[in-house]
Amino acid sequence: MKKNILFIAMILMVNFAWAQDDLLDMLKAENTVSSPVLATFKGTRIITGQSNENIAKKHLNFLILHRFGELKDDATYYSFLGIDAATVRLALDYGITDKLMVGVGRSSVAKIYDFSVKYKLFQQTSGGNKNFPIAVSYYGNMGVNTTTFADPTRDNYFTSRLNFCNQLIISKKVTPGISLQITPTFVHRNLVAKTSDPNDIIALGLGGSFKITRSTRFNIEYYPRLTGRDELIPNTKNNFEDYLAVGVDIETGGHVFQLMFSNSTYMYEQGFVAQTTGKWSDFGIRLGFNLSRTFSFDNEPKK
Repeated sequence: MKKNILFIAMILMVNFAWAQDDLLDMLKAENTVSSPVLATFKGTRIITGQSNENIAKKHLNFLILHRFGELKDDATYYSFLGIDAATVRLALDYGITDKLMVGVGRSSVAKIYDFSVKYKLFQQTSGGNKNFPIAVSYYGNMGVNTTTFADPTRDNYFTSRLNFCNQLIISKKVTPGISLQITPTFVHRNLVAKTSDPNDIIALGLGGSFKITRSTRFNIEYYPRLTGRDELIPNTKNNFEDYLAVGVDIETGGHVFQLMFSNSTYMYEQGFVAQTTGKWSDFGIRLGFNLSRTFSFDNEPKK
């Protein structure tokens, strides 16, 4: 009888050891699974330039971008810090999938209509043995200038109104409070002011976001041009400037409010990369804000 009890106890101990080993193997397997890194930035834009973030599938984002007049033109506060000389851009972005977003916008500057697409190529992951250290997205934009041609009596072509932008957005959430981004940018303009002006501009966008509190962040972005630096602003002897902006994100419920100072009146990529005119050194900067609101058209029950 004692031998039988001892034999049964030994079998149970062996089974328990095997079960414990199986459980440890399962836990190790789970630890090898990487999780996507989310919320690298608060919104689809760092300030004016694109971030790696997309609108979720079946969600629509309505965005208002507003820029006031240059501060240097308001030394007497006659135009109330440039508010009387405002420009605006309205935009809609829609998430076809969680990776693919399309958009349309209209700017008061040059009466530009623009059409865009952004696609997530790679997602940053963490928490496993096979992590991907960065997030990579592609962004493309086509703009249509609808202002009246300077000389309507000559042969003018619709293609002369078109300009294009292609970007590779490379970002990394370094810590929960620090996110960085580098954005190689190629801008093509079908029509330029002078034959000596380049049709193509290459720039290297740099951006960062730094957490202040749970609902606020400090942002900065800079787009130095690598080509076209000798191009002159029409009817002046001054060169175009590199775009630079600083601002803060303020998250309030379903809204993300962005307040900033920038040296460009343009609010789409082809404009602020290639045609920024303001100088920070002489207060050629503008107070501005972005306001976004997202609407859901996803009626599927959540898992």
